[in-house]
Amino acid sequence: MSRASPTFVDTHAHVDVVLDKLGLPSADAYLEYADAFAREHGAAAALEACVTIGCSEKSLASAAAVVDGSERMFGAYGCHPLSAREWTRTRTRVREMLTTGARVVAVGETGLDYHRIRDDAEDGEDAEAYKTTQRDAFAEQMRLATELGLPLIVHTREAETDTVAMMKEHLPADARVHVHCFTSSVGMAMELLRAFPNLCLGFTGVSTFKNGQDVRDTIKEVPLDRILLETDSPYMAPVPFRGQTCHPAMGERVAHAVAAVHEVDVEEVFARCRENTRRVYGI
Repeated sequence: MSRASPTFVDTHAHVDVVLDKLGLPSADAYLEYADAFAREHGAAAALEACVTIGCSEKSLASAAAVVDGSERMFGAYGCHPLSAREWTRTRTRVREMLTTGARVVAVGETGLDYHRIRDDAEDGEDAEAYKTTQRDAFAEQMRLATELGLPLIVHTREAETDTVAMMKEHLPADARVHVHCFTSSVGMAMELLRAFPNLCLGFTGVSTFKNGQDVRDTIKEVPLDRILLETDSPYMAPVPFRGQTCHPAMGERVAHAVAAVHEVDVEEVFARCRENTRRVYGI
């Protein structure tokens, strides 16, 4: 008896934006597109499902529409750190979506992003005050995930110390966590993996970039049972699709990058990451 073909879940995508960029009318239309893309490019695994993210006032409704449009789409809702000023307006709506929405699997993405903290601060706003706004929204969403018993999706950029400290303060040790699009240091990765045994790190097309050696160095230190495959579509299309609109079917290329770093067959990466997705997200 032949073995079933491998499948993977894109654990982090903004499918509503993908549809817009590709000019597709629905989630089901995209999934047909993804299947054709996989055949055209000889993919080693099929896209089974996606977790699509609504993390701004504008994207909450469009992300939910994607989930409503296909049983292969799952939703996560929250407030991105760069949208943290919206949190006081959206917190009630987010809670309602998390408790009543279809196929809800996580809170987020939320977290801290200090990459352009001074440039992103509004006119007359002190940079430290903006950081405080991000931290307050992050803390509330961590508490919300704990209350609802849902996994948490964390975004962190140039905020390693504060991110780790806040997670240790506000999350139980057994929390299910996906630190997505991980590009931070190996030291941060190891500290988080030790502190939270149910935490996984998500890696994207950056793992395939010529200038992505730091990410590959981190991947090498992370056990296969702590890795999730994601695209963060429509951003960061992997090699050989650089310059194109990234979409979930391209996540297959991330698995190849992980396999090369760990020196294992790509089928093992698909199998291990698929199990990790079940463990974190229940899908």
